Amino acid sequence: MKHTERNISDTGLDILHELLLNVGRTPNVAQGFYQQYLLALMQDVFAVMTDRLHKSGFKMHATLLRHMFHLVQMNQVTVPLFDPANAPVGQTNPSFLQSHISNLLITSFPNLTRSQVTTFIEGMLDLKMDLPTFKTHLRDFLIQLKEFSGDDNSGLYSEETEAAAQRQKEELEARRNAVPGMLKPSEIDNDL
Repeated sequence: MKHTERNISDTGLDILHELLLNVGRTPNVAQGFYQQYLLALMQDVFAVMTDRLHKSGFKMHATLLRHMFHLVQMNQVTVPLFDPANAPVGQTNPSFLQSHISNLLITSFPNLTRSQVTTFIEGMLDLKMDLPTFKTHLRDFLIQLKEFSGDDNSGLYSEETEAAAQRQKEELEARRNAVPGMLKPSEIDNDL
Protein backbone atom coordinates (compact mmCIF):
# COMPACT_ATOMS: atom_id res chain seq x y z
CA MET A 1 0.00 0.00 0.00
CA LYS A 2 2.84 2.41 0.81
CA HIS A 3 5.05 1.29 -2.06
CA THR A 4 5.94 3.91 -4.68
CA GLU A 5 5.75 1.35 -7.51
CA ARG A 6 2.20 1.72 -8.82
CA ASN A 7 1.44 -1.95 -9.55
CA ILE A 8 2.78 -3.12 -6.18
CA SER A 9 0.83 -0.43 -4.35
CA ASP A 10 -2.36 -1.30 -6.24
CA THR A 11 -1.89 -4.98 -5.43
CA GLY A 12 -1.44 -4.14 -1.75
CA LEU A 13 -4.62 -2.05 -1.75
CA ASP A 14 -6.57 -4.85 -3.46
CA ILE A 15 -5.29 -7.37 -0.91
CA LEU A 16 -6.24 -5.06 1.97
CA HIS A 17 -9.74 -4.64 0.55
CA GLU A 18 -10.13 -8.39 0.16
CA LEU A 19 -8.81 -8.91 3.71
CA LEU A 20 -11.35 -6.47 5.15
CA LEU A 21 -14.19 -8.17 3.26
CA ASN A 22 -13.08 -11.63 4.42
CA VAL A 23 -12.63 -10.53 8.03
CA GLY A 24 -16.11 -9.01 7.94
CA ARG A 25 -17.53 -12.42 6.94
CA THR A 26 -15.96 -14.06 10.00
CA PRO A 27 -17.64 -12.52 13.07
CA ASN A 28 -15.58 -14.44 15.63
CA VAL A 29 -12.36 -12.97 14.20
CA ALA A 30 -13.65 -9.58 13.04
CA GLN A 31 -14.03 -7.79 16.38
CA GLY A 32 -10.51 -8.62 17.59
CA PHE A 33 -9.10 -7.63 14.21
CA TYR A 34 -10.97 -4.31 14.21
CA GLN A 35 -9.89 -3.50 17.75
CA GLN A 36 -6.26 -4.25 16.96
CA TYR A 37 -5.86 -2.91 13.42
CA LEU A 38 -8.74 -0.70 12.19
CA LEU A 39 -7.42 2.66 13.41
CA ALA A 40 -3.89 1.91 12.20
CA LEU A 41 -5.22 0.88 8.78
CA MET A 42 -7.28 4.08 8.52
CA GLN A 43 -4.26 6.18 9.46
CA ASP A 44 -2.10 4.40 6.89
CA VAL A 45 -4.69 4.84 4.12
CA PHE A 46 -4.97 8.55 4.99
CA ALA A 47 -1.17 8.88 5.02
CA VAL A 48 -0.79 7.22 1.62
CA MET A 49 -3.76 9.06 0.13
CA THR A 50 -2.39 12.47 1.15
CA ASP A 51 1.10 11.61 -0.11
CA ARG A 52 1.76 13.14 -3.53
CA LEU A 53 3.39 9.94 -4.80
CA HIS A 54 0.22 7.84 -4.48
CA LYS A 55 -2.44 9.61 -6.56
CA SER A 56 -2.89 6.54 -8.76
CA GLY A 57 -4.60 4.46 -6.08
CA PHE A 58 -7.24 7.05 -5.30
CA LYS A 59 -10.23 4.86 -6.25
CA MET A 60 -9.15 2.07 -3.91
CA HIS A 61 -8.23 4.53 -1.15
CA ALA A 62 -11.76 5.90 -1.35
CA THR A 63 -13.25 2.39 -1.38
CA LEU A 64 -11.23 1.34 1.67
CA LEU A 65 -11.96 4.48 3.68
CA ARG A 66 -15.65 4.33 2.88
CA HIS A 67 -15.79 0.69 3.92
CA MET A 68 -13.93 1.27 7.21
CA PHE A 69 -15.89 4.39 8.15
CA HIS A 70 -19.17 2.66 7.38
CA LEU A 71 -18.19 -0.37 9.49
CA VAL A 72 -17.89 1.93 12.47
CA GLN A 73 -20.91 4.08 11.65
CA MET A 74 -23.19 1.05 11.16
CA ASN A 75 -22.05 -0.34 14.55
CA GLN A 76 -20.52 -3.43 12.99
CA VAL A 77 -17.48 -2.75 15.16
CA THR A 78 -18.86 -3.63 18.59
CA VAL A 79 -15.61 -3.68 20.55
CA PRO A 80 -14.30 -0.29 21.68
CA LEU A 81 -11.66 1.23 19.41
CA PHE A 82 -10.59 3.38 22.35
CA ASP A 83 -9.24 2.63 25.81
CA PRO A 84 -12.37 2.38 27.99
CA ALA A 85 -10.39 3.31 31.12
CA ASN A 86 -9.44 6.71 29.67
CA ALA A 87 -12.64 7.41 27.73
CA PRO A 88 -15.51 9.57 28.95
CA VAL A 89 -18.67 7.79 30.05
CA GLY A 90 -20.93 7.00 27.11
CA GLN A 91 -18.15 7.15 24.51
CA THR A 92 -19.13 5.40 21.28
CA ASN A 93 -16.96 4.20 18.41
CA PRO A 94 -18.42 6.70 15.90
CA SER A 95 -17.85 9.67 18.22
CA PHE A 96 -14.37 8.43 19.12
CA LEU A 97 -13.50 7.91 15.45
CA GLN A 98 -14.70 11.39 14.58
CA SER A 99 -12.57 12.91 17.33
CA HIS A 100 -9.55 10.72 16.58
CA ILE A 101 -9.48 11.40 12.84
CA SER A 102 -10.17 15.10 13.47
CA ASN A 103 -7.13 15.35 15.76
CA LEU A 104 -5.03 13.34 13.32
CA LEU A 105 -5.85 15.65 10.41
CA ILE A 106 -5.45 18.87 12.37
CA THR A 107 -2.04 17.86 13.70
CA SER A 108 -0.92 16.57 10.29
CA PHE A 109 -2.21 19.59 8.35
CA PRO A 110 -2.04 22.76 10.44
CA ASN A 111 -3.37 24.83 7.52
CA LEU A 112 -6.82 23.25 7.99
CA THR A 113 -9.44 24.80 10.22
CA ARG A 114 -11.45 22.74 12.68
CA SER A 115 -14.65 23.52 10.73
CA GLN A 116 -13.11 22.19 7.48
CA VAL A 117 -12.10 18.98 9.22
CA THR A 118 -15.48 18.60 10.95
CA THR A 119 -17.35 19.03 7.65
CA PHE A 120 -15.04 16.50 5.99
CA ILE A 121 -15.43 13.88 8.73
CA GLU A 122 -19.20 14.29 8.88
CA GLY A 123 -19.24 13.56 5.15
CA MET A 124 -17.03 10.51 5.66
CA LEU A 125 -19.51 9.15 8.21
CA ASP A 126 -22.55 9.82 5.99
CA LEU A 127 -24.07 6.41 5.24
CA LYS A 128 -26.16 7.78 2.36
CA MET A 129 -23.06 8.57 0.27
CA ASP A 130 -22.47 6.19 -2.60
CA LEU A 131 -18.91 5.59 -3.78
CA PRO A 132 -18.84 8.26 -6.55
CA THR A 133 -20.15 10.91 -4.12
CA PHE A 134 -17.68 9.74 -1.47
CA LYS A 135 -14.82 10.02 -3.98
CA THR A 136 -15.89 13.56 -4.88
CA HIS A 137 -15.99 14.43 -1.17
CA LEU A 138 -12.44 13.04 -0.73
CA ARG A 139 -11.17 14.83 -3.84
CA ASP A 140 -12.53 18.14 -2.64
CA PHE A 141 -10.82 17.64 0.70
CA LEU A 142 -7.47 16.69 -0.87
CA ILE A 143 -7.55 19.81 -3.00
CA GLN A 144 -8.45 21.88 0.08
CA LEU A 145 -5.38 20.52 1.82
CA LYS A 146 -3.25 22.50 -0.62
CA GLU A 147 -1.15 19.37 -0.56
CA PHE A 148 -2.05 18.91 -4.20
CA SER A 149 -3.01 22.46 -5.19
CA GLY A 150 0.26 23.31 -6.94
CA ASP A 151 0.46 19.93 -8.58
CA ASP A 152 -1.36 18.32 -11.44
CA ASN A 153 -4.56 16.88 -9.94
CA SER A 154 -5.49 14.83 -13.01
CA GLY A 155 -4.47 11.60 -11.23
CA LEU A 156 -7.42 12.06 -8.91
CA TYR A 157 -9.77 11.96 -11.90
CA SER A 158 -8.12 9.15 -13.89
CA GLU A 159 -11.05 6.72 -13.58
CA GLU A 160 -13.54 9.25 -14.95
CA THR A 161 -11.14 10.32 -17.71
CA GLU A 162 -10.62 6.73 -18.84
CA ALA A 163 -14.37 6.05 -18.87
CA ALA A 164 -15.03 9.19 -20.93
CA ALA A 165 -12.31 8.25 -23.44
CA GLN A 166 -13.75 4.73 -23.78
CA ARG A 167 -17.27 6.13 -24.31
CA GLN A 168 -15.98 8.56 -26.94
CA LYS A 169 -14.15 5.75 -28.73
CA GLU A 170 -17.30 3.58 -28.76
CA GLU A 171 -19.42 6.47 -30.08
CA LEU A 172 -16.93 7.13 -32.89
CA GLU A 173 -16.89 3.43 -33.77
CA ALA A 174 -20.72 3.34 -33.84
CA ARG A 175 -20.86 6.39 -36.14
CA ARG A 176 -18.29 4.90 -38.48
CA ASN A 177 -20.17 1.57 -38.57
CA ALA A 178 -23.43 3.36 -39.41
CA VAL A 179 -22.09 4.83 -42.68
CA PRO A 180 -21.33 2.25 -45.40
CA GLY A 181 -17.82 2.58 -46.81
CA MET A 182 -16.34 4.42 -43.80
CA LEU A 183 -14.49 1.35 -42.56
CA LYS A 184 -11.57 -0.28 -44.31
CA PRO A 185 -12.12 -3.95 -45.14
CA SER A 186 -9.56 -4.88 -42.49
CA GLU A 187 -11.58 -2.99 -39.81
CA ILE A 188 -14.87 -4.77 -40.52
CA ASP A 189 -15.85 -7.36 -37.91
CA ASN A 190 -16.84 -10.44 -39.93
CA ASP A 191 -18.15 -12.30 -36.86
CA LEU A 192 -21.54 -10.58 -37.13
